[in-house]
Amino acid sequence: MPRKSIESVFEAHTERLMSLPGVVGMAIGECNGQPCIRVFVARKTIELLNRVPSIIEEYPVVVDETGGLHAIQEG
Repeated sequence: MPRKSIESVFEAHTERLMSLPGVVGMAIGECNGQPCIRVFVARKTIELLNRVPSIIEEYPVVVDETGGLHAIQEG
């Protein structure tokens, strides 16, 4: 059976991961030439790293510390 697309895996897990305190965003990316899920956090902590899985449905997950993210208003 073929594995699910990264888009469907991303969609299925976004709400749960975004609900974790400290997670500020997510994206589909490329890691070592393969599709992966990137989880952006304000600050990497041991507690947060223990709660974010390193693999979701066969796709690697990478945690990136970005600080806070803020929307830019144009106009």
